[in-house]
Amino acid sequence: MTPSKPTESRVPPTGCLALALPALLLLAACARAGEIAGTLKPADRVLSARAIDRETKKTFAADVDRQSGKYHFKNLPRGTYDIILETSVGRIEGVNLKVDQAGPKRQSMTLEPSELDKGEITTIAGFLAGLVKDRAGKTPTVEWLCARVRQTKMREVYLGKDRFDPDGSEASVKVPLKDDERPQVSDMLLGLISLVRVRDQLPRDFDLVIVVDVQKHKVGEIRIVPVPPELTEKDRKWLIDWVDKLKIFENKKRVLDLDGTGDRARVLVEKLRDRPTTLPAKEPTAFWRVEIFHFQKYYGGWNKEKYTVIVRQRVPIRKLRTYRWMFEKRLGGIRVAADAVTDVTEYEVPSKLDPARGRVPY
Repeated sequence: MTPSKPTESRVPPTGCLALALPALLLLAACARAGEIAGTLKPADRVLSARAIDRETKKTFAADVDRQSGKYHFKNLPRGTYDIILETSVGRIEGVNLKVDQAGPKRQSMTLEPSELDKGEITTIAGFLAGLVKDRAGKTPTVEWLCARVRQTKMREVYLGKDRFDPDGSEASVKVPLKDDERPQVSDMLLGLISLVRVRDQLPRDFDLVIVVDVQKHKVGEIRIVPVPPELTEKDRKWLIDWVDKLKIFENKKRVLDLDGTGDRARVLVEKLRDRPTTLPAKEPTAFWRVEIFHFQKYYGGWNKEKYTVIVRQRVPIRKLRTYRWMFEKRLGGIRVAADAVTDVTEYEVPSKLDPARGRVPY
């Protein structure tokens, strides 16, 4: 019996593996990369744009079109980024004051619209699209509408296409309702038969999201998306007073900005010591810190959980007085997923920096 021929080896030489492995890793990293895209106006005020991941301390440069103001960050690892702009009026640094609004007690509710509801929804969606066309000068493609209901009252309405994201998508638009139109629109949307049937189950604060295609006269599902209670003026005052009474090494402190909900908040705090210390220094020196304080409300009382350092410098006072540095929450907390482009709402670069939100020469 003739012996079988040995199977020929298909294993590449060790040197080939050593060359191929880095290339495979690079391809895998690129496949998982995310992107950020947006527009800065006016474009001639922008010198450069960078994105920073505060956790890894890594920064990435953007491609900026000097004519249109469009910018694009590519090959970003998945994470949360703040955008830092160097402009002709100074540095504008994004800070993440967004809080996580998810929670186990906030489960969405999906409803099937009745036949009467479908006709009502198509009518109101077409009416709202006409208002946007007449007053905002654009004809929206309507694939969903969202009514913001806060403390059981409708605040505003958004129309959009593609994925539902009224806050962060360029494909959404706020309907320019007049004061006398708001009650009528509210009655029509909140008076839908599907909502009346579950009125006792509705939360006090929620987004009413309705899938509707105006062009095709089709209506899909109705979603009730609960949201946390709003951060009240009483909450804001409490947080600002807490910072004001805080005993620290620095002799000056102030709240630059804050944001959050009725149970979570982030406060941007500037701390400055410009008085002399016993530490050796060749000239008058300042200790300058900018931090985000993270607060959580427990049983009616706020508690500081942790803090995030944004800036921490020991700098000559003469140099600090030349700083042009403003902090901007609209450029912060931008989440980037793998293999996805995150669109950021257009940002208008101010003609001058706001001294209440940073360091401006005096």
